[in-house]
Amino acid sequence: MLGISQLVNRWLGASRVAEMAERVAGRSRMQVWQRVAAALPELGAAEGRGYLRARAIGVVREETARLAEQEGASVARFQSQIEAAALDLLVKSISEQLQVRRLVGVRRAA
Repeated sequence: MLGISQLVNRWLGASRVAEMAERVAGRSRMQVWQRVAAALPELGAAEGRGYLRARAIGVVREETARLAEQEGASVARFQSQIEAAALDLLVKSISEQLQVRRLVGVRRAA
């Protein structure tokens, strides 16, 4: 069983990872969108998410490395977790953005 201090450390670590992932995703969003915007409308949902992940991972890694340089060892320790969470955030937000654009296009056509 975990002690109180271990639970608090886990919770603070998860909170810190989420915060850093949001920063990385925010810094990466425009560059990733520019890489995928032309191809995504032609792809299905699952294929689009895979394409988005493949095109975004390089940008996310660069931004996470920059953040680790700025913030130090406290971020570097969680680098892989931050990258995974930031990638998930990007895929979700860009997929939702694309879905809204598709719905607006359908409404205009009607």
